[in-house]
This record gives sequence, C-alpha cells and structure tokens, in this order.
Amino acid sequence: MKTLLSLTTAITLAAGGFLLNAQADESVSTSNTAAMSVMPVELQQLEAKLTGMQYDLSDRNTKLRVQRAAYYFAIARKHADSGWSKMAAEQATRGLSLLQLSNMQYLQSANVQM
Repeated sequence: MKTLLSLTTAITLAAGGFLLNAQADESVSTSNTAAMSVMPVELQQLEAKLTGMQYDLSDRNTKLRVQRAAYYFAIARKHADSGWSKMAAEQATRGLSLLQLSNMQYLQSANVQM
C-alpha cells in the first residue's frame, strides 16, 4: 500500500511538472509569434527577387544559383520563424548575393516554372 501511495504521488508530481512546463512553453511560443511577424529586410528582398524575376533555367549555372538561393530562402524562413532574425538575415544575404551575379540569364516570357 505504501508503494502504491508513493507511486501515485510520483506520477502526480510528474504530471504537475509537465503541466507547468507546457504552460511555460506556451508563453514562450506566444512571444515567438510576435517575433515571427517581423521578417528581416533581407528575407523580404530575397522573397521578392525569387518570386518577381524569371530566370532562364536551361542555363546550368543560373539554374543552380536559383536553386541554391531558394534553399537559402527556406533556411532563412525557418530561422525567422524561430525568432533568430540575425541568422535569417545572414542566410537571406547569401541568397541575395547569388541572385545579384552579373552573368545570370533571365527570360523575357512569362511561362517559367521553378
């Protein structure tokens, strides 16, 4: 009986601790929601360049640069969602530098899919 009582007490304490941790995590995630709404300027610029420009993906170098810039955009978005704005800005800057190379080839038509 004494073992059952101590086991019940341990489970109750563990459940109480879990609830306290969950409440603390919820308050942290609420503060992260406010941070998620603020995207770094570099991330906004990279998103605009990726969606607004049309690249000639038949050129191997251009295709690889656009794919790598899209990868950096995805990583920067994850960092921004986590509240790591400095890391997000660094990754977005890498993507922007790839898209700003002078030998990128662009398409004139509007029928391009990435």
